Amino acid sequence: MIDLAPSHKTGLPLASPLIAGGGAFGLADEYASLVDFSRLGAFVTNPLTLRPRTPARGTRVVPFPGGVLVHTGLPNPGLSAALRDYERKWARLGCPVIVHLAADTVSDLINCVEKLERVDSVAGIEIGFRDDEPLTNAEALLRAAAQTARQPVIAGLPHARAAAFARMAEKAGAQALTVTAPPRGTLWREGNWVTGRLYGPTLLPRALALVRELKTQTALPIIGAGGVHSRADMDAMLEAGATAVQIDSVVWVEPKTLTTDETDFNG
Repeated sequence: MIDLAPSHKTGLPLASPLIAGGGAFGLADEYASLVDFSRLGAFVTNPLTLRPRTPARGTRVVPFPGGVLVHTGLPNPGLSAALRDYERKWARLGCPVIVHLAADTVSDLINCVEKLERVDSVAGIEIGFRDDEPLTNAEALLRAAAQTARQPVIAGLPHARAAAFARMAEKAGAQALTVTAPPRGTLWREGNWVTGRLYGPTLLPRALALVRELKTQTALPIIGAGGVHSRADMDAMLEAGATAVQIDSVVWVEPKTLTTDETDFNG
């Protein structure tokens, strides 16, 4: 058994180090026919905001060698609607659920955290940040969440400023770190520039380097993320110092590799 929040009053125990990463698996059971979630350590929801958000316009998915660029605009129904539609599904999912929250203001974040207070099926909260999030604002958000939440709070570190955010998150009361959120990039397609998050195996070397670097700078449990597409990739993350590992784009390519036969991540 792994605990992502050993110093927290409730802890965050996982039966497996393998976590379904936020933004890849939907809000609940969208991949239930392909993935046995009971064999995963935890499930992180798509990002949720206090108020509903609509999808981004224009080109949203651009493949490139070694990965894919995705620009979504963080579409979601808003936290209240998500709780109405998915709370019971989370309870039946078969593994701990971590709700990923995105908020611009402390008041919005506290509102979200308070809504999750009564939800027994939510084992943890992951806070995401914009790449250009001012460090002082991020610290205020994390501190407010850590002081308000019943559940352990995980900080999702921006790729470009992972070290600075890790030091801040530890002081602000985060229980664990996700290293890191997918980096951003830009590609030229059909006469337009498309900017979005980058996913795919090409990210693994940089992700491993960041995990190794941050392992020397923080005592918090680290959740490695970025480019993990095989059991060997997961083992490399754990060897680099991660306590657990989030997977994302592999589920879009070959979801059955997660929990079946020789390619089983948990094998």
